[in-house]
Amino acid sequence: MEKNGFPQEEVISVENVSFTYGDDMILDDLSLDVYRGETLVILGGSGAGKSTLLRLIMGLIRPTRGRICVLGQDITQLSEKQLRPVRKSLGFVFQGGALFDSLTVAENVAYPIKEYNPKIDEHELKEIVHQTLAYVHMENFMDVRPSELSGGQKKRIAIARAVVTKPEIILYDEPTTGLDPIVARRINDLINQLREEKNITSIVVTHIMQDAFAIANRLVMMKDGKMVFEGHADQLMLSEDPYIQQFVR
Repeated sequence: MEKNGFPQEEVISVENVSFTYGDDMILDDLSLDVYRGETLVILGGSGAGKSTLLRLIMGLIRPTRGRICVLGQDITQLSEKQLRPVRKSLGFVFQGGALFDSLTVAENVAYPIKEYNPKIDEHELKEIVHQTLAYVHMENFMDVRPSELSGGQKKRIAIARAVVTKPEIILYDEPTTGLDPIVARRINDLINQLREEKNITSIVVTHIMQDAFAIANRLVMMKDGKMVFEGHADQLMLSEDPYIQQFVR
């Protein structure tokens, strides 16, 4: 694929991937490429396979068939130990934030750094955490517990935790679900800011069309484990596919 006459670099390649859970086919022969510096939005109803695809890319589960390459490595062939450096290049923002209630905001953000570098100097760690929280405008909440935060604040902390290891790719699972429109717009602005300022590649799973159009360079629509659309927002709006029209409207 080319952009402005120059070839784009694939950072994720999903090749003929199927995933079954028991007798259920969750993903069915799915192929998809993701390019450096883009925000790819994955749309689809419940049960379409969107979140399963994110977990496969993270290496949390393995495909039944096919292969997934992340930053040039076939992760379907890697052991848990071999997956660690790949996962360091990936940030994940869970739907509910998945913050640890027993830890402070600063401790939550520091957690992935300690996982990969347990011997890091405490002063250096505190400075990295402070800078990361400042980037998402949450530096004044370092000693606060997640239970004291609003939904939007929790999402900002979750994003801070995802970017603190300086990943090349961030995966977002429904990042604005449950947020009011103003707060959702701030989260969308932050996703765009990370792309523009840090050239971070993002895959965003959502079912909210307004948010999808606000952040997407490219959109994919999934249905029953298959990809039924791939293209830009204007192409999606012009699609005559009845499922897509129903979803958009």
